[in-house]
Amino acid sequence: MKKLHRKLVCKDRNLIKTGIAIFTYIILILIHIPGSASSGDKTWMIKGKYGIFMHYQYRILLGYAYTTKPQYPEPSEMSSEQWNKFVDGFDVNGFASQMAEARVGWVIFCMDCDYFGWQCSPNMTFDQFTGYAPGQRCSNRDLIADLSQALHQKGVRLIVYYAGMKGYPFDKQSFAGTSDSDVRPIPPSAEARKKHIEILKEYCDRYRSRIDGWWFDMWDTDEYYNKPPDDFATIGATVHAGNPNAIIAFAGHNQFSCHNKEIDDFTGGDISVKVDLKNYTPFTRPADGGILWHGKIFCGNVYHGLGFANQYTDQELIDWVNTCNHQGGVVTMDWPFDPKTGLLKDFGFAQLKRIAQATKSSGIK
Repeated sequence: MKKLHRKLVCKDRNLIKTGIAIFTYIILILIHIPGSASSGDKTWMIKGKYGIFMHYQYRILLGYAYTTKPQYPEPSEMSSEQWNKFVDGFDVNGFASQMAEARVGWVIFCMDCDYFGWQCSPNMTFDQFTGYAPGQRCSNRDLIADLSQALHQKGVRLIVYYAGMKGYPFDKQSFAGTSDSDVRPIPPSAEARKKHIEILKEYCDRYRSRIDGWWFDMWDTDEYYNKPPDDFATIGATVHAGNPNAIIAFAGHNQFSCHNKEIDDFTGGDISVKVDLKNYTPFTRPADGGILWHGKIFCGNVYHGLGFANQYTDQELIDWVNTCNHQGGVVTMDWPFDPKTGLLKDFGFAQLKRIAQATKSSGIK
């Protein structure tokens, strides 16, 4: 009888432990369900599971990054003529075909560079503020428009990376024309923020629903837009005036923070080093405010968009994508690409297709 009693007690304890584990898991799931307060439509992102980040920035095109020495090219290495040559050479149809073949849900594409500018799209407002001539700093070709059309025809969404809210502090002409000084760091005044919003507005009014979302690079300036006028709420209103369903993320000091539940849709999730993927998930690094958890990594062995080999194994990435998806999150990865064409390099594209085969049993729809 005593043995039977011990067995029953042990069984009850195991049931209690199991019940607690299940309850805890349910609570964690509920915590990570994306909030519904923001106005952007995140359903397609959740359904898409993963996307690709393209660091189409002048220094990446020239082979420089935070992990190289030096980090930045000499100013003479990039001219207006060279910049337009790069932008004109981007193969939007070939790139869109790669994305479709790899069942990619979205592409986050850099419109500009966080410090020096070099925008791959025209902007008359920017030119007026800075004194640059058309094509001198902003490209003549509207690569964003061409890319949007090519990707949408393949059923792939487009999110634009934009760093213009900083005012491009390493380009003195840009910074002096859009900010309060040609020296940084200085928190922008209300007038400077107004100029940054006006430049953004030209893009939002032009592209409208052709851009599905915005990923704002606010690394060291996220606190600048905390107070009106022309604050985070104004940024959100400007984006949604062009496309009411556009989703928004801000990449700041805390990559999983929420600036405002009415504005933020998904986390910036950026990481600039090789990371232990098992500890980079919605459960291990939760998102604030109930917004959609989004993690972003680079998969080449040098830095974003650069490298000559893959730095993660197929299984590491497959497990990471599946884990994050199962925990209610989404991910964005990038691989090295050819600066002349914009196409992913063969070794990276091959790995991406293997990940697609393992994580998606059907197309991106």
